[in-house]
Formats: sequence, structure tokens, C-alpha cells
Amino acid sequence: MTGEEILGSKAEVNYQYFEDVLFEKRIWMPSANISNYLLMFTAPYLGSRDKHGRRSFKDFLTATSESEVVPRTIVFWNRSVIACFEGSPILPALSRLDKSGVKILVSAQAINRMKAMDRLVTGKLANYTDLLDAMHKSQKIITF
Repeated sequence: MTGEEILGSKAEVNYQYFEDVLFEKRIWMPSANISNYLLMFTAPYLGSRDKHGRRSFKDFLTATSESEVVPRTIVFWNRSVIACFEGSPILPALSRLDKSGVKILVSAQAINRMKAMDRLVTGKLANYTDLLDAMHKSQKIITF
């Protein structure tokens, strides 16, 4: 059945426009708005070093990954790099952030000190020059 048969002979169907709309929808676009700020984590917890602090760390990153506005860059420094290791409960949130266009930087020095290069699953290894460059390009830096 054609569009004319379904809608009747008086219906005007512009098939070219319909095809153009389908083509536009196939173009990949990030699902979130990226804001020019940087989140820097130095430990795998927020606030206290107990169960509540670790849960807050996970919940905060999960909420960030589900937000309409996401940071341009997230930096994992010192012990916080374990969030990017295999088996981390935060990996799904980091994957969503990565797909949204967030740059995830992981301190290469911290991973080398921990001798855990083979455990890294997500993020880009960064040296101090990379980290400083990301900081200089950000309008705001939020550290935890």
C-alpha cells in the first residue's frame, strides 16, 4: 500500500522530506550537554573513608553519568584510579560518560606505582603534562 492509499488521495506526502529526516537521525550526537569543567578525584571515596564514603563516590559518578550536563573531563589521580579497573562497580557509569563525550584521564604514574597496568579497563593514560593541559583548558576545576 502506498501513502496515498492509506491517507487518501487528498493527502500530500513529501517523501523526500521524510527521507531527509531519517538521514539526519542517523548522525551520531552526544546525548548530554558537555560543560567546560573538570572533576578530579584523588581517592575512591567522598568525604569519609568508610562504606558510606565509597557508596557516595559510586552514587555521585552514577548521577553524573545520568545528568543532562556532564563535565568535559574527569581525572582519576592517586588511589581513585581503581575506579577504572576491571571489576569496578563504577564501570557502567564511566562507560556512559565516555559515550557522552567526556574525556576520562587516568594517572599513569598512579597505575605504575600500583603495578596494575593490566587491570585498566577504561580511560586514557595521562602523564602530568596531559593533566595540566586538561586543567588549563577547563573553566572550573572541582576536586574530591
